[in-house]
Amino acid sequence: MPRSADTPQPNPPRQPPVPDEQALLDPYKVLEIGRQATLDEIKKAYFEQVRRFPPEREPVLFKRVRAAYDAIRTPEARAATDLFLLHPPEAYEPYKRPPAFDLAFHPEDREQYIEAWSETAQVDFRRDYREILL
Repeated sequence: MPRSADTPQPNPPRQPPVPDEQALLDPYKVLEIGRQATLDEIKKAYFEQVRRFPPEREPVLFKRVRAAYDAIRTPEARAATDLFLLHPPEAYEPYKRPPAFDLAFHPEDREQYIEAWSETAQVDFRRDYREILL
């Protein structure tokens, strides 16, 4: 049975915006404000986002908004966050164990030892020849 124009249509479920990875790290993008915003503007933007994503209906998004607000709500926290955004930390690389030393004796080791402690690897022979004095 087709619906008539007078029948109220059910509201489609509201989908929260899917932020990109960089937006999750930037509290200014989460709160949708500029970096030059004052503390009052930050507080106002926070309460707008809380009304938009209340903790009862959108707990994950509310946690993101709360974490973003906590990161820039005081001048000290804001300075630390701005410094972090200016110079992000280097990518984590796990510790790599250096290769183990090979203590076994190899035939090429003998040749390197002889060259290091004798003149067999000598290339410049000028010091062996002196000027003859008459």
